[in-house]
Amino acid sequence: MSMQFPRWAQYSHPRHGLYGSPSEVLADGRLSETEKQMVIEAWRSFIEHGAADEGDEELIPSTLRSLDTAAERLAAGKT
Repeated sequence: MSMQFPRWAQYSHPRHGLYGSPSEVLADGRLSETEKQMVIEAWRSFIEHGAADEGDEELIPSTLRSLDTAAERLAAGKT
């Protein structure tokens, strides 16, 4: 059985494709540290400004926490 994820639960990078989790962003060696930070910030902004329209409000807090954790790991150099 496949699960349908809302469009905001993934991030589409214009050059590197689709990321299914913040951890995938951190693990991608093709992105610089600055690009990783930009992806995380853009993903968070997208959720905060458009995800509520998707009808999956219960998933939003956990997704935002995952992005915050990824941002903290990136800032601490733990990618």
